Amino acid sequence: MKKIFLSLLMLATVSLAFAQMTPEEKAALKAAEKEAKSQVGNGIKLRDEVMALYMANQAETAKGEKKNAALIKKNEKLIKEKSNVALGDLHKALASGHVAEKQLFDASKALDDVSTQLLNPELSLAAAHETFDTLTFARSVDGVCDGCYGQILYGNPKNELQKIPLETAKLKMPKLMTYYGYLCFFYVETKNLDCAVDAYDKYVGFAQKYPKVADDPEVKNPQTPVSQFAFNIYYTAYNLKRYDVCEQFYDKALEYPDETSRNFVMSSRPQIYLQQGDTVKWVAALEDMIKANPNSQNAEIATQNLLAYYGKKGPGEMGKFADRMLAEDPNNKMANYGKGHSLFSTEKYEEALGYFKKSIDADPDFIEGYNMCGMSLYRQAAENYYKKIDGKKFKSAAEVTAAEEKYVKSLYRQAVTYFEACREKDPEHSDLWAGPLQTIYKNLGEKAKAAELDQYLK
Repeated sequence: MKKIFLSLLMLATVSLAFAQMTPEEKAALKAAEKEAKSQVGNGIKLRDEVMALYMANQAETAKGEKKNAALIKKNEKLIKEKSNVALGDLHKALASGHVAEKQLFDASKALDDVSTQLLNPELSLAAAHETFDTLTFARSVDGVCDGCYGQILYGNPKNELQKIPLETAKLKMPKLMTYYGYLCFFYVETKNLDCAVDAYDKYVGFAQKYPKVADDPEVKNPQTPVSQFAFNIYYTAYNLKRYDVCEQFYDKALEYPDETSRNFVMSSRPQIYLQQGDTVKWVAALEDMIKANPNSQNAEIATQNLLAYYGKKGPGEMGKFADRMLAEDPNNKMANYGKGHSLFSTEKYEEALGYFKKSIDADPDFIEGYNMCGMSLYRQAAENYYKKIDGKKFKSAAEVTAAEEKYVKSLYRQAVTYFEACREKDPEHSDLWAGPLQTIYKNLGEKAKAAELDQYLK
């Protein structure tokens, strides 16, 4: 009774609206309704022809070796031609909003049927890794989705003719979301970026467009994470220099859990800004890399870039940058390293040492941190050595007190610890430790150890 009352109320509202129209508007509305009715009628007629051809092919195929291959091929061509025309007519009619309510279910069912006839052959080709028509695939997926959803919206489970198609549509609908994922992947592979973005949007927006299936497990927890498609699009966009698309997908691509992929996304962003000549955003992107994971290789690369950049502006700028980072996280490895560098460059070696030590406290395998700890001690020792004894050997520098000599030697000994740690952890990069170590061993009178390093300095 309630449903009848609502229908009557809607009918009264429509009638009132129609009565308020101008003659021209009434004529235009009737023409639109007539056109929609004609399109639906033609679509259903073509669907019936298509299904007859399909059944004929099924019967012919069942004959095995006696089948008429030429007839099957001819029918397949006709199925595709008629289905495309029907799909176009039905989509136009349903999109117009002028299809009569009693025709909505039948129109939706016909749209589903003809679109399925177009989709299945392309799916078979795709599954066999053969070339297929992505445009037909995309149009037919849209058609099947809209057709199934129309049946869900307008179907009556109490109607025996509609009951089975309605239940079938409910079962099919959630699985169709995956096809937009396939499309996104296919378009990325062929570098058709705009179409890939469109497929991605349909994949992500599936639940919003079709809310009656939003709570289905396959829709709520899709087979492929959205972040994976976002990364694929980002990667392709970067290689195509479509930086506008990179910006659009950056945040979502970063959610992809694959570490190598995440590193690529984060490290490529500064390069984008660099190519665009935007220094301010370049610096900000490098700082973001350091904040995101201070112990990562990306953070080390970012800091080296910023050291070079701020180095041209003077050590004070690097110090300010490091202070900003340390205010947020006093244990940030690369911020401590940067602060140490700013102090080291102004010959404040003792203060610099403290920050370099903090960088290796944060990451015990940070080779550059060990190197700069050693260099800070080495410079302190050298400064005292040359200032006090004018470049002579310790044993012949009578004017140097024993205490001073002991102090300088202790600095060298400490430096040796860090340089030897460098040597142990990274024997391949002898440029970080061989030269300073040889000089220290010579100054300490350890000739054999100094000579052993000759092989690394050729």
